[in-house]
Amino acid sequence: MKLLSQTTLTLIISLFTLNAQPNCNIPADIEEIVIQKGISNLKNYPDIRRNYKALHGLCVNLLGFREASITWKMFLITNPGRTHGPFWFLPHDNENSAFSAAVYATKQYGGGFLAVYTGDRRYNRGQDPNRNFANSSQRICREQKAPSPLYTNRVFSIIDYYKTPSYPYLALHNNTNKGGVSILKDSRYTQSFLAYSIKKVKKGIGLADEDSIVYIAGSSPVPPKAKVEQLLSAGLNTKYEYVNRASMDCSMSNYVVSGLGTGNYYNIETQHGKTATQIKMINRLLMHIGF
Repeated sequence: MKLLSQTTLTLIISLFTLNAQPNCNIPADIEEIVIQKGISNLKNYPDIRRNYKALHGLCVNLLGFREASITWKMFLITNPGRTHGPFWFLPHDNENSAFSAAVYATKQYGGGFLAVYTGDRRYNRGQDPNRNFANSSQRICREQKAPSPLYTNRVFSIIDYYKTPSYPYLALHNNTNKGGVSILKDSRYTQSFLAYSIKKVKKGIGLADEDSIVYIAGSSPVPPKAKVEQLLSAGLNTKYEYVNRASMDCSMSNYVVSGLGTGNYYNIETQHGKTATQIKMINRLLMHIGF
């Protein structure tokens, strides 16, 4: 019998180690909805394939559950060395830069993220995952297809398990160039605060771009002055959302404010493809705001 050379044996061991799932103990109520785990088993999913090398060393799980007529799948990705920390929610599967930025944040700061999987589409059977938060047995928003207490409780129980209790609720999104989400566009229930001059914002470069925004939310029509000034001083364009009964849209921000009774929420928005900018914004938010 021919013995393997030391070089070949080392290579085999290295490949096995690279593809092995690290020590990824998770609570029983999350474990019961895991349908697949480990990057080697999930490598055919587009987000996993795009970030395959960067995901090594992280815990990668695919969760699944059904509510009403909709089957939900979500990637739960956590840092086994620092299980608790900042934890991000990514509702839209077509926002690829957000996923890559979340992988970076998980490796750099610990914690992790939960990303909805819908086959690179924004909606799941016509339901926007970010318009599906309501801990009620009744539909309470126009964009809800059906009541969603299970979806809401699943998502927030996972977030609450992994995030450090004092940390805020965090989300990552991508948007279109000069689209509906812009620091230069206000609405009845949103107010914008520029961290840069109009001239710089209109040039559309990096942090100053009109599409680079940190959203905050609250139940008062008056924005929290200290929080806004803190974000602006960190070089982050800021938009405040006033959440009230008339504006309720079942988004994560609305649920955090109205359902959980806190304004401790931040959402980082950047244009599609601007991963480096989103990473810069993550760094500034986490390092300069002082969570």
